[in-house]
Amino acid sequence: MKEAMKSKIGNIDDLRSEILRLKLQSFHQEALIKQDVEKFKDKFRLPSIIKNLFIANNSKTPDHIHTDWVSNALRVSLPLALNKLVFGKSGFIIKSIVTLLSQKVATSVNKDLLTTWIDKASNFIRGESKYRREVKSKTRDYGIPPDSETY
Repeated sequence: MKEAMKSKIGNIDDLRSEILRLKLQSFHQEALIKQDVEKFKDKFRLPSIIKNLFIANNSKTPDHIHTDWVSNALRVSLPLALNKLVFGKSGFIIKSIVTLLSQKVATSVNKDLLTTWIDKASNFIRGESKYRREVKSKTRDYGIPPDSETY
């Protein structure tokens, strides 16, 4: 950090301007150091480490702000249901992992996806599947075209 002086200080105005320049430089360096310290603090906090393991999206806005009511309801109810019904006798670590994963899955489910699933289920129940074979007509074909009648 050895810096040479920009110019020789010849009078009081040069001294004052150099003092102001050095103060401004120190404020700038302090701000940069504070930002770096905050980044390191955030980087090594345990909740942020766990969150960054499971969430690939590092945007500044939380995921639940951009979701609809179905996603928000599933983010709450899915971890509770899984932890009570499926993982009832599991330990704290397993329940925490299940909660994190199920909340991540719940954010990807929205009302459009839910509507699509309900439509597919109702079409399957009604028998309107697009993969279902079409019923062949019961008319018999003897190879004689109907327009070939003779007079």
